[in-house]
Amino acid sequence: MSHNFYCGIDFGTSNSSVAFAGLRQKPVLVPVEGQKNTIPSTIFYETGKSAPVFGNEAITAYINGEQGRFMRSLKRVLGTDLMSAGTVVNGKSVKFENILAQFIKHLKVKAEVISEEEIKHVVMGRPVHFRDNDENGDKAAEAELKQIAAKAGFENIVFQYEPIAAAYAHEAGIRGEKLACVIDIGGGTSDFTIIRLGGKLKTKTDRKDDILANSGVRIGGNDFDKNLCISDFMPALGMKTTYGGKNLPVPSSQFFDLAEWSKVNGAYSFQNQRIIRQVLTEAHDADKYSRLLELIEKEKGHELLGQVETAKIALTENEENTQILEFLQGMPHIKSTRRNFNLSIKDNVNKTVQAVKECLSQAQTKAENINLIILTGGSSEIPFVQKSLCSIFPHAEISGENKLSSVGLGLAYDSLRRFA
Repeated sequence: MSHNFYCGIDFGTSNSSVAFAGLRQKPVLVPVEGQKNTIPSTIFYETGKSAPVFGNEAITAYINGEQGRFMRSLKRVLGTDLMSAGTVVNGKSVKFENILAQFIKHLKVKAEVISEEEIKHVVMGRPVHFRDNDENGDKAAEAELKQIAAKAGFENIVFQYEPIAAAYAHEAGIRGEKLACVIDIGGGTSDFTIIRLGGKLKTKTDRKDDILANSGVRIGGNDFDKNLCISDFMPALGMKTTYGGKNLPVPSSQFFDLAEWSKVNGAYSFQNQRIIRQVLTEAHDADKYSRLLELIEKEKGHELLGQVETAKIALTENEENTQILEFLQGMPHIKSTRRNFNLSIKDNVNKTVQAVKECLSQAQTKAENINLIILTGGSSEIPFVQKSLCSIFPHAEISGENKLSSVGLGLAYDSLRRFA
């Protein structure tokens, strides 16, 4: 069989996409869920069934109360001890490598439906850093992702930094040459690249000289979810209340685990339930704290974070928002304001600003020399995030089309350079 097609896969913490290209086929995004070009990076294993479901189908199954195991933000386990430890699905121990391979295989099959041919060549997107200040963990994460792609059926696997891929996707529409800063705020990481784009540079196969610098931090949309969850939602579940004769604060670790997508399933442990029950006997605000126990017993952590994410998105357009937690007794109303949200994420946003400035320093250029800002990743739409980062560059034009799918498309452009 001939192999005339290549693809790029953007396996994201929150959402994923795939695009393919060929000798006579310009890069195009693949519909991966109905007519949508992106799919939530989620998996649901229904009890008693061997094959999982993915994306919004997985989310719907979980929210509808189907019995099984729901997982999200799996990208964050790459390079960690959890990769070797694995997890339990339908009563059996399963390696995360196999779980992630099923998701990557799902994207591969979607591309092959369109190409009508098996695709063996792939450019996989990767963040600039899987792990902050952990070179060994970073190398381990890439090696694990390469093994996962091979298990999914790819034979020729190369990697490209996600912000560079986003630059390639935008380059097709650029007239003349420009010095650009790519700002990629994903679900798990924020990555930045200073790169020369456009003009005759588009035809070069080797673009190393055009990439002046790249940097990144392990902060993204999931961290902003966590910030909002801790500041606005967890107090309704008893966080920062007290218990006992010494007025001690109730334990906080359960709240923090439930506020992070990748740790939610671990929060449902018997040990956590036992601790909460013991504290509840002496809780000074038992009505609120009992909601924490109810949440864990009902295993509604992902549903809670879904409400948090909805609030975060709503605050992108509105100054305030109210979510009703209908799955808990008393149906608590959680009011959030954009001002408080901005305060909750301020420290993390400041770290991303510092990373951009470090990227400029590495590139040995000044902010006023940047002609173009390329925004990608869903969280780049958060007003406070966008304003904080774009204000660094006083003279730059802003380009923000296809924020959720530009990386996948750019990876397909790169696949033509690599494999054609």
